[in-house]
Amino acid sequence: MSRVVIQPNQFSLDTALDVAKQFDYNLEIVAFARAQILDKGWEELLEEHKDKLQGFRGSISIHGIITDILIHSTDSKIQEVSKNRVYHCLDISKALGAQFVVFHSNFNPLLKFERYYRNWVEKHTDFWSEVTSKYDFIILLENMWEPTPEIFRILLDEVKSPRLKICLDTGHANIYSKIPIKDWIGCLGKDIPYMHVDDNLGDIDNHLVAGDGDINWKEFSDSIKEANIYPQIVFEGVTLENTLKSIDYFRKEGIYPFNIR
Repeated sequence: MSRVVIQPNQFSLDTALDVAKQFDYNLEIVAFARAQILDKGWEELLEEHKDKLQGFRGSISIHGIITDILIHSTDSKIQEVSKNRVYHCLDISKALGAQFVVFHSNFNPLLKFERYYRNWVEKHTDFWSEVTSKYDFIILLENMWEPTPEIFRILLDEVKSPRLKICLDTGHANIYSKIPIKDWIGCLGKDIPYMHVDDNLGDIDNHLVAGDGDINWKEFSDSIKEANIYPQIVFEGVTLENTLKSIDYFRKEGIYPFNIR
């Protein structure tokens, strides 16, 4: 099974499908990650995706809604809207036969209160325990602003479900965390079946081509080998040109998953 995933963002699903079929890549769909689509137009978009993905042999992942989802809000109305948005994405994912569905956790490290931390863990434990009991695919929580991987470790240990895992985003970790990416991999290990890969200079999440930023990709690759994990790798190049450049860089440098024989 291919461990390379491409993400049609600023290029069409048709183009992505052509490339994926040619090289035996998997797909991560981001078309349903915006609130505007979930408010209006999602039905037609879903039917279009179902039609075009019919017969596709690779695995399909869905990126759930990205912004303003606060499962842990102390405002019950905001909680309700957030949960409804997540469930809407999950139902779309089920209709498309997704293997993985990605959501941002939206933990805010600037709120340095013990009660905020405890509330986040409690609310997310309750919610994702409920979700993983209802769906067969794997839910992935993606790091965004988290300074360390520990809060994910605690959440996973609380939920105790094989259907809740982590999507490690290298670009986010390089900007928002002082912990090296190798230590994120060491802490979360086999609970990382999936990664978003892009580069930056540690300042802006501008999704540079791998090798154009300051991420140590050899150390990244060695850490995956040391952890004895085999995650799918999503090349978040935004454009097709940059996506293919990153894949080419990984291949030429012998970086996972191109170091597997």
